[in-house]
Amino acid sequence: MKKTTTIFAVLLISTGLFSQITPGKAMYGNNLKSKNDKVIMSGDEALSHLMANPNPTTSNQKISQGSEVIIGTTTYDLQSNAAIQNRIAYHDDGTISAGWTISQQYSSSYSDRGTGYNFFDGTSWSTNPTNRIESSRGGWPSIITMGSGKEASITHNTTNSHLNMTHRETIGNGNWSEQNVSIDSLGNSRYLIWNRSAVGGVNKEIIHMIAVTASTNFGGTPFNGLDGALVYYRSQDEGVTWDQQEVQLPTLDTTHFNSMSGDTYAIAANDETVVIAYFDDWGDSFILKSIDNGNNWIRTTFLNFPVDKYTMDDGMDLDGNDTTDHVFSTDNYGALILDANNNAHVFYGAMQYADDDLTDAGSSWYPSTNMLAYWNESFGPDTTDATLKDTVNYSDASGIITPRGRWYSDMMNNHIITAAPDLNGDSIVSGVDSVGGYSLYYASRASMPSAGISANGDLYLSFSAYTENADDGTQVFRHIYIIKSTDNGITWSNPIDVTPHSGWSGTKECVFGSMAPNINDKIRIIYQNDFAPGLAVRGDEDLIEENDIIYLEININEITSIADISTPVDFILFPNPTNSLTTITISLEKTEKVLFTVIDLLGKEIFRKTKIIPSGISAETLDVSTFENGIYFLSLKIGNQLTTRKLIVTK
Repeated sequence: MKKTTTIFAVLLISTGLFSQITPGKAMYGNNLKSKNDKVIMSGDEALSHLMANPNPTTSNQKISQGSEVIIGTTTYDLQSNAAIQNRIAYHDDGTISAGWTISQQYSSSYSDRGTGYNFFDGTSWSTNPTNRIESSRGGWPSIITMGSGKEASITHNTTNSHLNMTHRETIGNGNWSEQNVSIDSLGNSRYLIWNRSAVGGVNKEIIHMIAVTASTNFGGTPFNGLDGALVYYRSQDEGVTWDQQEVQLPTLDTTHFNSMSGDTYAIAANDETVVIAYFDDWGDSFILKSIDNGNNWIRTTFLNFPVDKYTMDDGMDLDGNDTTDHVFSTDNYGALILDANNNAHVFYGAMQYADDDLTDAGSSWYPSTNMLAYWNESFGPDTTDATLKDTVNYSDASGIITPRGRWYSDMMNNHIITAAPDLNGDSIVSGVDSVGGYSLYYASRASMPSAGISANGDLYLSFSAYTENADDGTQVFRHIYIIKSTDNGITWSNPIDVTPHSGWSGTKECVFGSMAPNINDKIRIIYQNDFAPGLAVRGDEDLIEENDIIYLEININEITSIADISTPVDFILFPNPTNSLTTITISLEKTEKVLFTVIDLLGKEIFRKTKIIPSGISAETLDVSTFENGIYFLSLKIGNQLTTRKLIVTK
């Protein structure tokens, strides 16, 4: 990929593809197009250059904050290339284990890099660590605990080119031991990178692990024809021996892939069930599920990409008109959790992509895309075909306008559950960097999801989102937000900023949140923050500085009460789809002045009306007979509260 980022100003403002988003509208700012120069990092690379960021302070809106404590620091600030690892474990006795990639060096070699570990004994956290727990350089820890009381951090070791399991027999106590877990029975070691691990089995004795074989870019060799293959390992004795090694699971082969990316996957296990989720960008996204401890697997696709094995520069032309089309897919950041019935729940950031330049072996992404999607097994597989959904006129840097078809998954479009909120009420999520210069995570403005579930089945989701009114004068900060569902993912609460950092006027970058999956009366998250949007290791390549690793604890009653207070006006549309009239049924606790607006997919407002609506249930009729066929968004606004529903017109 090119290292130089090219920005193309696009004349259109687009609302994108978001449906039934009650918690703050999923809005684009302006529709910038950026070269996808994302570099997947293993940690072997030194930075090519460094750039200073002065970070002046400006004010921002404050919302709500839980209880926080700094449990460590790191100068190495890339905790993941995409999906977040399981990095926090809350134990039955109230103790907590937490891990992250640590370095204390202000040098781009980060030679001291490894697992930073801290332990909460039920009363207080241990002294913040200054050294890794391993004897040699590594990174990307997955923190796991087993039924016997054993705990481990599994990382990829860059000194010895293998996967390293650092473990001890008692959680929170004792000396650490190390072993190479990517060595086979013949003594051959395979260099695997970016592992994810989970513990299952009736007695929590089975470790399930996935990782990508090192590609030729990292000194590896192709694995069964794939230059970077996702492989599966299993241990049935808490990591002492591994009875499945280098297993290429069904469909993870050259029939379906040219190569596989690092960190674009998640794994979860419970009893005899284990599930792997894969979050592709230019290909299908899916789960692989086993209900017999990893012996047999079934694939279910939750985003059916329109082209199989797409190769950059092939040209995405779905309607055959010799003009490249644009697609929506995942942004590679995803999360996975299993409920009490071992059904999988999947979350991912959504992104718009283009491959308009067929000579550069690369693609483009749209940084102002602002959507986070959800899927669970009850939805069934995505069956969206390769038909374009609409056409939008795009203007390039020279002002030449070209119509581009756009494709998106119906499954994704019907289950957008949240977005970075519109904090200033202008119906657009944008800030000082919306014309360029934004921090480079290559992610949706609502992304980096991590999930938890309570004993009664309530789902909780944290994510890092663009916070438009918190900036340093040149770049907008991200904060951690939380949403909740009490009905198995059918509806979701409004997003709540749980990291407003009021004392700093919101000027803290809050990213890479990892939530303990078991929720009781509290939500427990560790995340990384500093005073600079973006990263030093990749993307922005800011000045190397110290980042805090924060433990954040939020009472679930606080989430419930805030969500209830901020719930916008409730309404339903029927019929929908419609070809002439639709009825807006509104429920209000008191008489209110309501603003009605309708916008199309290009962001153009085509209807506006203000009316006093009495308390109770009321019905308003909207005539759409003059509307063109397509998707629209009807918004009702009372004060600063905004609710949006998708309206489909078919004739």
